[in-house]
Amino acid sequence: MGIEGHPLLLQPQEVVGSFKLLKRLATGGYGTVFLAETGGVPVALKFALHGPQDAEEGSQVDARTLKEVSVLHRMAHPNVVALRGYHRWPHPSTGYLFLVMDYVEGPTLSEWALESRPSPRQVARLFAELALTLDFIHRAGVRHRDIKGSNIIVRASDARPVLVDFGSSDHACAAHITDGRPPPGTPSYRSPELLRYWLRYPKNLTRYVYQPTDDLYSLGLVLFEVLTGDFPYPTNVPAEALLGRIRAAPHRSARLLNPRVPRELDDICERMLRHDVTQRYPMGSDLYADLSNALERAPSSWDIPLFAAPPPHDAVTEESDEFFDGNEEAREMRRWARAQEIRVPGAAPHSSASPATPAPSQGLAAPIPPPMPWRVARRLAWRRLWEKWARRLGLHRRR
Repeated sequence: MGIEGHPLLLQPQEVVGSFKLLKRLATGGYGTVFLAETGGVPVALKFALHGPQDAEEGSQVDARTLKEVSVLHRMAHPNVVALRGYHRWPHPSTGYLFLVMDYVEGPTLSEWALESRPSPRQVARLFAELALTLDFIHRAGVRHRDIKGSNIIVRASDARPVLVDFGSSDHACAAHITDGRPPPGTPSYRSPELLRYWLRYPKNLTRYVYQPTDDLYSLGLVLFEVLTGDFPYPTNVPAEALLGRIRAAPHRSARLLNPRVPRELDDICERMLRHDVTQRYPMGSDLYADLSNALERAPSSWDIPLFAAPPPHDAVTEESDEFFDGNEEAREMRRWARAQEIRVPGAAPHSSASPATPAPSQGLAAPIPPPMPWRVARRLAWRRLWEKWARRLGLHRRR
C-alpha cells in the first residue's frame, strides 16, 4: 500500500467511509486519533499506523488492535471509553484498522491538574472513582498496562474520569502477542516487580504475568504527579537505574514537595508506591475504601487548591486548544521547555516564591538542561516523526 493511503497523511475535512474527519486529536507510537462525525454525532476514530501488509511490524500491530477490540467489547462502564465498532481503510480487507469510539470531550488528567487547580477533596474523589473503575476492569480479567495521566480524560460534562487507550491492554482469554519481553506501555510507569523481572530475565525466557497491583502502582505515580506536579524519581533512564532510584526512595512523600497535600492523602499515595507489592493495595476496592474514609473525615482545609494561581503571564499559553496541532510529542516538549523557564527550585508548581531566595531543591537530582523554545521543539518533533515513518514506509529523503 502506498504512502498516499497512510493514516498519518489524513487531514481534517476528509471523508473515511461514513465519517467526516474534523480534527486530529493525538498521535502516538502505534496510532493516530481523529475527532470525526457521522450523522451529526461526534465520534473518535483511532487508526493503527501499521497494516497487515507491513512486513516489519504490521501483523503484530494488527493483532494488538484486534486485542483492543476484544478488551473493549468485554466492558460496559461509564468510566471506560465505549467502542462502537471497527473497520479497515482504505481497503476493506487489507487496509489499516481503525476503531470507532465515543468521543469523550474534556482535558486529560494531566491537563486538568495543571489548569483546574483542584483541591485535595476533588483529587481524592476523582481517584476514588478511578480506583473503582480499575477494580471493575480487573475483576473482568482485563489489565490496562498503560495507566498514566494522558490516558485518563476528565469528562467536561460531569468532571468524571474516563479510561481511554486500551492499546496495550490484555485480558485473561487473549492470545499472547509479545514474547517474554515486558508488555507494551510506558517504561517510567512500570512497577518495581515488573522492572525486577525485566532485569532477571534479560533473554526473555518467561512471560511476565501482569497483575492488578501493576496498574495500581501506575495509578499511584499519577496521583503523586497530580499532588506535586513532579515525578518521584527520574524518568527516561535504563530499567536498572530506574529500579535503583525506586529502592533508594521507598517512602517518597508528596507532602515534602507540596505542603498543601493533606497528611492522610499523602499516606495513601505513599502506600500505593511502596517497593514491596505485599504492602500496597491489592485491589482497587481497597484503595477506594481508604479514600472514602479519608473524605468522610476531611476538614475544610481539603477545599483549598493544591497550588497557588499561576502568574498572569502564564495564564494562557501555547497549550491552549486552538494552538494544539495533534502532536503529543511536540506538546510534551513545549511543556517541558516552558516548565524550565518558570521553575523555582524547591517550590511547588505555580508557587509565587521568589527565585532570589530559593528553598533547597526537593526535585530530581539530575541537572536541568537549558530550555528549548517551543517552536524549535515542535519543528524537531515533526521532523523526527516524519523521518521515522518515512523509513518504515520505504521512503528516503534525497540529499
